[in-house]
Amino acid sequence: MKDESVNIEKLEDIIDREMERHPHSQPLLQAFRPVILARNRILEGLQLAESEPLVLDEIRFQGGIPVIAQYPLIRKDDPWKDIVQAMIPAVHEGFPDLREDLDRLENALQAEDFDLYDYFRRNSEEQQDLLSIWAEAISIAAERIGFILNQASRIVLEKRAGDIAEQIEAFHWEKGYCPICGSFPSLAVIGEKIGERRLHCSRCGHDWRFSRVICPYCEREAQQEMNFFYIEDKPQESAFTCEECQRYLITLNRVSDLNDRDLDVSALGLTHLDIILQEKHFVPMTVTDWNVF
Repeated sequence: MKDESVNIEKLEDIIDREMERHPHSQPLLQAFRPVILARNRILEGLQLAESEPLVLDEIRFQGGIPVIAQYPLIRKDDPWKDIVQAMIPAVHEGFPDLREDLDRLENALQAEDFDLYDYFRRNSEEQQDLLSIWAEAISIAAERIGFILNQASRIVLEKRAGDIAEQIEAFHWEKGYCPICGSFPSLAVIGEKIGERRLHCSRCGHDWRFSRVICPYCEREAQQEMNFFYIEDKPQESAFTCEECQRYLITLNRVSDLNDRDLDVSALGLTHLDIILQEKHFVPMTVTDWNVF
């Protein structure tokens, strides 16, 4: 079993180093610090009900049907209420202006006004509809409720992703969206020695290999229509862009210190690239809690 205090201490150090690397991102990193730490603390101690063995249709999987469409990663008996309530103090610490909204949400949870599983089991469009209903009922902006629920979803999905990651390594996957939860990546990493590209999912925390010459979003393979945008004097920090679909993907280039990084923290430190690329009218491959301006 992992030593929780050691893991959290290491994560604190990673956040501190990222703040030193990118002083302009310090306010954002400071706001998300308690949220990221709380999420990891909960994940370390999370005990989910035992699931049935993972059984995948290999042909469907290789054809692009992710685990979440074949296996229950989200379950009614998952401790949704406990997780959300455990995350509220961290969100309040990082975003003190949300205090009144968080109090309203916590009161609604205590009164059991909402069936949280009803939200998590829906697709993204249906989730937005339900958030609008809940937001009106308790006078909170829908995106603020969604922000907290996203943290709870990440915890459960990351727990299950970690449990099955080794099992799906034996299967072939060639898609630019996550083989576990089906979300597009929030960050890519190109290794220093092998030069392979690994994509990182911010929804479940899973990483997977993907071709360097294909756009993960539109699957176009055309070198002349793909570019990398670099910041001067910082060759490790870049963004992959595709002229075909007008999407971009923040990329850590030729990285050798992955053991001393948390990819979500790295993405938070690189939001200046998000701003620049969006000013150039590119769109992120996936929307996160920090990359839309």
